[in-house]
Amino acid sequence: MNILIAENEFSTADAIQSLAENMGHSASWACTGPEALISLEKVPCDLLILSAQLHDADITYLLPSLRRHYPDLPVVALTSRNSLSLEQQIRKMGVIYYLIKPLNTEELGSIVSHVSTKQA
Repeated sequence: MNILIAENEFSTADAIQSLAENMGHSASWACTGPEALISLEKVPCDLLILSAQLHDADITYLLPSLRRHYPDLPVVALTSRNSLSLEQQIRKMGVIYYLIKPLNTEELGSIVSHVSTKQA
C-alpha cells in the first residue's frame, strides 16, 4: 500500500514513515498542503495521513479539494488540538479516523492494517 503523510512536524512524519515501511508499505512525506496535492497528482496513494494543522493549510481547507479529486481516498487526520467540533466537521468530509497527538504508533499501526486489509 502506498501512504502519503502530510505533516509539518518532522519527528511525527518520520515516525509514521518508519511505521509504514516496517509494516511493508511505501510511504512518502509532504510538509505543506500544496506539496501534498502535487504528490497525489504524481503518485497514486492508498491512504492519506493528514495533519489538521499544516503551516500553510488547515484541514478544513484541504479536504474539500481532496474530495473533489479523490473521493474514495481514505484519510486519517492527526491533530494536536482535541476538538469535538473539528472532529465532527472533518468526519462529515470523509475522514475515517481522527487521532490526537502525541502519536500512538500502535493505534496508527492498527488503522493502517485495517485500511490495507479492506483494500486487498
